[in-house]
Amino acid sequence: MTVSTETIISLIVGGLLAIILPVAAVIIYKLRRRYTWVVSAMIGAGTFLVFALVLEQLLHRVMLPVVSGNKVLYCIYGCLAAGVFEETGRFVAYKLFMKKHHTAQNAVMMGLGHGGFEAMALAGVGLLSNALVAVSVNAVGYDAFVRQSTAGNAELAAAVEQQIETIAGMDFGIVALSLFERLIAVTFHVCMSVIVYKSTEKGRLRLFPIAILLHALLDSAAVMYQVGAIGSLITVYSAMVIMTAAVAVPTYKIIGSDRRRENPR
Repeated sequence: MTVSTETIISLIVGGLLAIILPVAAVIIYKLRRRYTWVVSAMIGAGTFLVFALVLEQLLHRVMLPVVSGNKVLYCIYGCLAAGVFEETGRFVAYKLFMKKHHTAQNAVMMGLGHGGFEAMALAGVGLLSNALVAVSVNAVGYDAFVRQSTAGNAELAAAVEQQIETIAGMDFGIVALSLFERLIAVTFHVCMSVIVYKSTEKGRLRLFPIAILLHALLDSAAVMYQVGAIGSLITVYSAMVIMTAAVAVPTYKIIGSDRRRENPR
């Protein structure tokens, strides 16, 4: 088995776009909003790293073996985990690091950093890693690659073979769909960053649990797809788009209100 040149090019281009576009978004937003604190993007990236890639994964090691045998529990846990960790991370970051930069524009920048780093870590690194595997398979041969990468472990060999088959079946359409999913996710992260920013103001703490629930709702379609309750990716992406669009409306109003408050005419 070999991986087609089209697949390899698609993986490389998709991976590079997943890394370049988030950085470009931060730069463009900074140029358009000169007084935005660009460090907010770094804080957003750090928040995702600590709360999603470290703390949440530690809890997964404990909880997934417990809930994996029950689809209902798995769905509940899967929907809530990301929301609890990521929105709590944002809340903590605002309280600890952004007291002197408490604006909706900085919240947008934080969301771009959070969602952008997620796109880099998940889509960017993932696609480029798959491209490296594909190139290696073509270079040394399918059998030799499996043998060299698994050291004779039959169980690991089966997993590697499945991975190669999945990579070989990818094309530009699948990669583009992955990038589209990241675009939705970044937009949603920006909205959540703004809503959680608002929850840190006096008398608005109720917005914090609302942000967690909104995040859980966004993840619900994907989690139900994982367990087979939803059989169509079109349904999953449609639900994500509708949910993100609905959350974007109040987010836009918050940003507009905040800007008028800072620059009254």
